[in-house]
Amino acid sequence: MNRKHENTELGIENGEYAVYRSRFSLIVAAVVCLLLAVVSWLMVMNVKDTKRLPLEVVGEQAGYSYVLSDAELEVSGDVVFLKKADRIEVIVPENATEPGTYVIALEDLVLPEGVSLSELTGITLTVAKK
Repeated sequence: MNRKHENTELGIENGEYAVYRSRFSLIVAAVVCLLLAVVSWLMVMNVKDTKRLPLEVVGEQAGYSYVLSDAELEVSGDVVFLKKADRIEVIVPENATEPGTYVIALEDLVLPEGVSLSELTGITLTVAKK
């Protein structure tokens, strides 16, 4: 059974499935949806947020053990940069060649790109012989 019936006088089809859409309108709708998705993604990825990152000691000397006073620090930045950040490197200060406790300066922290410390805390590094 054919559900389409052609009206010969008007030259158009009548029926349940006789729906015509312009391809141009479908392309415009797809482009608009894609632009809305990109704009909303950009807005979400550029929102400021905070995250706690673990600390990792870099530049250790053999024969010494190094212990930091904090295991992680809170950083802030755009979501796109926070997703890429995985750790904060702590460079052992040059004067930390003997056992003792040393204060870590801001210059000794290697922060990932696009993030900054939320708060400054007094981090200390304890050096001991193994």
